[in-house]
Amino acid sequence: MSIKLPQRGFVFWPVGTGDSSTISVKKDDKIIQIDLHHMAKADDKDEPHWPIVDELEKCLPKKNGKPYLAVFALTHPDKDHIQGFEELLKRITIGEIWHTPRIFNEYKKDLCEDAKKFKDEVVRRKNLIIKNDGKNIKSGDRLIIVGHDEIFNKEDYKDFPKEFRAFPSKSIQKIDGEDVSKIFDAFVHAPFKEDSADDRNNTSLSLNITLTTDDGKKTGKGFFFGDREYPTMMSIFEKTEEKERTQYLYWDVMLVSHHCSKKVMYWTDEGDTEEKFKKDIMDKFEKYKNSGAYGITSCESDFTDGDGDNPPHKKARNRYEERIEQGHFICTHEHPDKKKPEPIIFELTTNGLEYKKPEKKDDKENKKTSDIFDSIRDKRGSDEPSSQKVTFG
Repeated sequence: MSIKLPQRGFVFWPVGTGDSSTISVKKDDKIIQIDLHHMAKADDKDEPHWPIVDELEKCLPKKNGKPYLAVFALTHPDKDHIQGFEELLKRITIGEIWHTPRIFNEYKKDLCEDAKKFKDEVVRRKNLIIKNDGKNIKSGDRLIIVGHDEIFNKEDYKDFPKEFRAFPSKSIQKIDGEDVSKIFDAFVHAPFKEDSADDRNNTSLSLNITLTTDDGKKTGKGFFFGDREYPTMMSIFEKTEEKERTQYLYWDVMLVSHHCSKKVMYWTDEGDTEEKFKKDIMDKFEKYKNSGAYGITSCESDFTDGDGDNPPHKKARNRYEERIEQGHFICTHEHPDKKKPEPIIFELTTNGLEYKKPEKKDDKENKKTSDIFDSIRDKRGSDEPSSQKVTFG
């Protein structure tokens, strides 16, 4: 159980109801991980959950002999977005961390153990950056804090250099200190300044990421919202339209918010007694989707709609499927089937962003057999023996 990362593209892992998304900017050098939900590998060979830390350790490029992750970006510090961080930090070099200020506003008792470890690590990096006045900060110590927050007026943060901050309506075009603007752009939609007092979900880091081919002719655009709900989702579209930056609203692949929660498009307004369907947000998704776009939900395949049920919600899935091409809404735990899910991979090529359909077992066996006979055929008429051993039953 392992995969090869695309040279440039997006990977969505089957990790239960939680987020783990990998962006390959330069396969051998620059990989970004957005959120983490590490599920320890069970002994059962049919275990459907992929242990994401184990997989990253296998497929990441090496730097100084250790697996190297250029960026770890945390949308918000809920357990299903940060589980396994302590293990990740032990086994993998993380060049740079991106996060919102919200982690500093939580009491430790409100954070899971991995979120506490994350907080300790970003505070270590923050202190080092301030101590050195932002000078000569090396890979493994870099940090980007995204968003406005009153915390920067406090004593512990007032000297934090602005070059290690990022803001809504601006792009991040450096990865671990290297300018990659010709092939990468992460436009920060949120958190907004007014989000800081909201709950964790609605302070989520929200990014529109554009990958570009080396020749500059093709792009692949991915939308990542964290766990935002209807009001703050609409704000993303309305504010971006108001500022005439709609190029950052288009998408080829969208990780749907909050594991297919109905709160994205069903909402109870002030004064109402029950939730109502909000057609306007679905219109926005449809308006800005590129031809052939895919919606991805990172969750178990247990869609329900009972009162008090947690995501994923069947009502929400139905609404997405109404707006997306048939077969282009994919659940991570249904891909290619429920028993043995595999990561969902999109690769940017000279033809554009392409969905990489998993090979069926029969296809793999047929290819293996074909390769063997090709090897035999190539060696016929030659004194050189075949390079592959062929056995017959």
